[in-house]
Amino acid sequence: MVSVRRDLGQNIFTVAFDIEHTAEGYEYETAELPPGVWRRDLIISAIVRAKYSADDMEAIMNNVLGDISSKKARDEHRAMQQWRMKAKQWATELMQWAQDNGMAQAETLPDPTPAEPDETIEGADGIDTLSAAVILAKDDAADLEDEKAMEVPELFPLWIDQMGKQLKAGERYTYRRRLYKVLQDHTAQASWAPDVAASLFTEVAASPEQGTHDNPIPYNNNMELVEGLYYSQNGVTYLCIRSTGVPVYNNLADLVHIYVEVA
Repeated sequence: MVSVRRDLGQNIFTVAFDIEHTAEGYEYETAELPPGVWRRDLIISAIVRAKYSADDMEAIMNNVLGDISSKKARDEHRAMQQWRMKAKQWATELMQWAQDNGMAQAETLPDPTPAEPDETIEGADGIDTLSAAVILAKDDAADLEDEKAMEVPELFPLWIDQMGKQLKAGERYTYRRRLYKVLQDHTAQASWAPDVAASLFTEVAASPEQGTHDNPIPYNNNMELVEGLYYSQNGVTYLCIRSTGVPVYNNLADLVHIYVEVA
């Protein structure tokens, strides 16, 4: 169902969607389109905005990205994404209606890119397929091996957000853009930061591509040293001559002739 009014010489269309037949008649949602044009991406945006304001959508995204484990946040995000999918379907139907009624040719502007609609990033409605992919990736991050996990620390919860929560051995958290693994169960406290609490955390091991003389592993004072690998600290490169077996927190300069030597 479409209605039109004239404003300053331009057609302003109001579209109805999500129509349901009830005992009292029909129930439906409406959205007003930008003046004078029929374009699928703008119709999608108008329908999405009819239910979710820009502030609502930003809040939903921030909530789910801030705490992916929150069922409420995930449910809200899922509902929003489902609404967007419906908006795309309704927009397609409305574009067909416009063509059938001889309006599309005069009122339609071409889409900004020739890509398939479901593959485009629809910046107009504030949420894109990349955001959805990030959400799914965060869901699967716990199953990643350490070697892969350390390449994407942004997929793991921030340690700073865990204060007062119980952390379990084996869980991984991001701190200062580095990924750390919990060594033993404990309650997160500000004084036990991953980069200083060597008995509670260890930085996730570097990938095999690191640890060479030309690509040494940056040492951060809370790391297990492995014999044969190279590490760097304060502009100096060191070769580990004996594995520590556990994370150590001393400066590498203090471990010369014990665990490392200057390369």
